[in-house]
Amino acid sequence: MSSNPVFPDRQLTFSPELAATIGLEEAILLQGIGNRVSAHDSRWHSLVISALERDFPFWDRQKLMALLQRLADLGVLTLVPGQDGNSVRIAGSYSEDTNLSVTRETIKSEPEAWQPTPEVIELLQMNHGIDAAFSIAQLASFDGTGHDTDRDTRFRQHVLAAWRRRQSEHNAFKIDKPKSFDRHWQPSADAMDIMLRDGISTQFIELARPEFILYWTERGGPPNEVNSRFIGWIRQRWSRHTGGIEHSTEPTRLAQNWQPDPAVWEMLAMAGIDRNFGEGLLNEFILYWVDSNEMQTSWNSKFLQWVKSQWRRQQRGPHNGADQTGGGSGGGRTKDSSIADDLSDTSWV
Repeated sequence: MSSNPVFPDRQLTFSPELAATIGLEEAILLQGIGNRVSAHDSRWHSLVISALERDFPFWDRQKLMALLQRLADLGVLTLVPGQDGNSVRIAGSYSEDTNLSVTRETIKSEPEAWQPTPEVIELLQMNHGIDAAFSIAQLASFDGTGHDTDRDTRFRQHVLAAWRRRQSEHNAFKIDKPKSFDRHWQPSADAMDIMLRDGISTQFIELARPEFILYWTERGGPPNEVNSRFIGWIRQRWSRHTGGIEHSTEPTRLAQNWQPDPAVWEMLAMAGIDRNFGEGLLNEFILYWVDSNEMQTSWNSKFLQWVKSQWRRQQRGPHNGADQTGGGSGGGRTKDSSIADDLSDTSWV
């Protein structure tokens, strides 16, 4: 152990002359590399980045890769990225004191190679999970000419393109297309669970499903992420559906001259229900609720839901041999029962 506790046992050494020529950090790293390879040897050597991180714990991987690239740009060594992302291959001529044949004049005569800012490397790692070593390795194929203001942006796009090409080579990143997409197609159980947790009714999803199928069928087939597209499509229409009808915070009685909001007819049209059908039921609806003297917070919703229930009954046809009766231009009710029975039936809500 060291006799003086102030000074550690393991110390870093470097050449002051070399530091004045290529920079202090570059000289320190070059000395560390020289300690790991044989002197007087110009053959290729493999350097493990994690080993360098242990030798220089005050530098992270991003900093080490930037310094290695800087040494390569200065012509001190030749740098080739390894296959595993945790190593690089280098070639250079080393002397015992690691003072390479690099002079201040040769350094000044060569333009300084462009390097991406640390913020770009960090952004690629945080937003896309791209390792810093992978990003730095793309400098070899990047055209660094041009204005400084847009080189960071172009480099980020260059790295992203390379990363996507790498992903496309692995089956784990591929999304299989749906096996079948016809009128029987149904969203996945996970997609249904997400929409139901958003408060969207199963009935609304089922009514909107055929339109979604038709839309993508006419465009040659569904997208790869069909369930995600369906969720977004349903959310958009559900927002229009719930936001398009006014709701009062206080219940009111129905007026004799009451008329549905225009949004009601739009909602019915989205469900494939003809406006004439709804208008044919309006007078009967008003008569019943005016006589009942009951109060509701939203007569628009009440009317919308009732028209939908009558439409479904008409589509199913007469029940138990009952004859279909006329009820106005909309086709009337589809079974011989009183409006009180229909309006008090909550099975369709």
